[in-house]
Amino acid sequence: MSDYRLPQEDIRFVLEELIGLETVTTLPNLTSVTSEDLATILDQAGKLAADTLAPLNRVGDHEGSSLNNGVVHTATGFAAAYNAYREVGWCGTAGDAEYGGQALPRLINTALFDVWNAANLSFSLCNTLTDSAATLLTQHGSDDQRSIYLTKLLSGEWTGAMAMTEPQAGSDVGALSCAATPDGDGYRLRGQKIFISWGDHDPTNNIVYLVLARLPDAPKGSKGISLFIVPKFIPDDQGVPGDRNDVACIALEKKLGIHASPTCVMEFGAKDGAMGWLIGEPNQGLQAMFTMMNSARLAIGHEGLGISECAYQQSKAYATERFQGHDRDGEPIPIIEFPDVRRMLLSMKAMIEAMRALCYDAAQSVDLAAHHPDEAVRILHDDRVALLTPIVKAWCTDGAVEVTSTNIQIHGGAGYIEETGAAQLYRDARITPIYEGTNGIQALDLVRRKLGSDGGLAMNTLIEEMRQFDGALSTSEDGAIAAIRGRFAEAGAALSRTTHHLLDSLQNDPAHAEAAATPYLELAGIVLGGYYMARSALIAEENISTGAGNTDFYRAKLATALFYAENFLPKSAALAHAATSGADTISYMVPEAF
Repeated sequence: MSDYRLPQEDIRFVLEELIGLETVTTLPNLTSVTSEDLATILDQAGKLAADTLAPLNRVGDHEGSSLNNGVVHTATGFAAAYNAYREVGWCGTAGDAEYGGQALPRLINTALFDVWNAANLSFSLCNTLTDSAATLLTQHGSDDQRSIYLTKLLSGEWTGAMAMTEPQAGSDVGALSCAATPDGDGYRLRGQKIFISWGDHDPTNNIVYLVLARLPDAPKGSKGISLFIVPKFIPDDQGVPGDRNDVACIALEKKLGIHASPTCVMEFGAKDGAMGWLIGEPNQGLQAMFTMMNSARLAIGHEGLGISECAYQQSKAYATERFQGHDRDGEPIPIIEFPDVRRMLLSMKAMIEAMRALCYDAAQSVDLAAHHPDEAVRILHDDRVALLTPIVKAWCTDGAVEVTSTNIQIHGGAGYIEETGAAQLYRDARITPIYEGTNGIQALDLVRRKLGSDGGLAMNTLIEEMRQFDGALSTSEDGAIAAIRGRFAEAGAALSRTTHHLLDSLQNDPAHAEAAATPYLELAGIVLGGYYMARSALIAEENISTGAGNTDFYRAKLATALFYAENFLPKSAALAHAATSGADTISYMVPEAF
């Protein structure tokens, strides 16, 4: 199946009614966007997604990318699709206007990637990395680097890639060995990098690699890493690509999924050394690279959301069109009539709506942290972004694996057969909990760094915000809202208790805190999802009571929120137990016993 339908009503509900688009479109240095502008933007994005990108999703899966005589070729239609994407101006939507970007809020940019990821994840990956590279150069690049490279990235003439992982290092970035030696005003880099998404390709005439390497006198470990900008073709002062740099793709990885995304093994400096230029200060490269990595981690959470939306659309269409058995009158029954199929569809729908709200809320905080005129507000939301980033990345991608697996289940045996396309979505989704730091690493980041760095201030501030929302829920006389309120209160209390428990463990028993990290992150994700769903339910109930808008849409929104409360939030008690008492059992099993 290659069909994709823009879920514009739900996207606009989250943007305009739940999150509040007006909070960011009036911020300094961002482009103001009206409701009518938003509708036009989404319409155009949906048209490109449905007409151009989605039909290529199966093509890319079957053909993949290929490496012939040192040249990487993308699947049929991908280069033309990229040109169509670039010519409309989608590459620089959130970019700095000074360098050719459109300066749209990150909140809107997140909605756009929601669309691209759903239509064709392999294609969208290229633009995700370019967007993250542009974010890094905006914050850490020199004036000359921004003038030459950032303008090209935002125009889409060039793409960006992250060159960090090495065969012997993996997630231990401090163990990398790629070397950089001074040469005039630049450096010569020598080393091999692996797992480089869109590391080489044919849609554009240049690629900008952001490469981590060591200077000759660098200290050992992660404190001795520098960051370099290394172009595939070295540009002149006007940004015109010239001589080919000593950079080559020497292999393409054979992967479970995202076949159309060329995942490259890149060799830097096999001959004379690849020319690169330092970004920021020597030995401070990892800190700068984390700007790109954290942007990418949020983006991968968005990938989980997008591919889940695609899987849900597949399942809904199949459940409506697939008939099984007959009713009493002998009429065939579509499987959507079966309670268990509706249960599975509701579980997908509820998870997606919670994921969408979480992703968009984090994006709103990115905008407020960067552009709000009040420093106190900027600090609050900068801390909120740091807290939400591992949750967005891990909870949404674990959710994507679950949703795409449910998609196969709804299809039954047909889902296990490649022709339906359900299996592809599951295969494509499976990488998202792994790259840019596995979800176990995200959980450790949440507990060690985010809870540990501020004594739980950011998390407890968020918990208090959720607790205050109980007052709004209490004003409703609707039975569904009352049920949601009860479940949400129980789940919020579980998160609060577990947070205090882990803060104590970080001080007195760090190994216990680390063992509890993964169930704690899942607990945080589920409770946050419940918060957004409860807010959605209250908005829906108000609109239903006043007759505003599409009543059927709001009734479905209220029903989905109630399903989430009754079927997702009760898991919080078990996760709280796993993150407290259950975590101790890990130490009982010594490594030698496995």
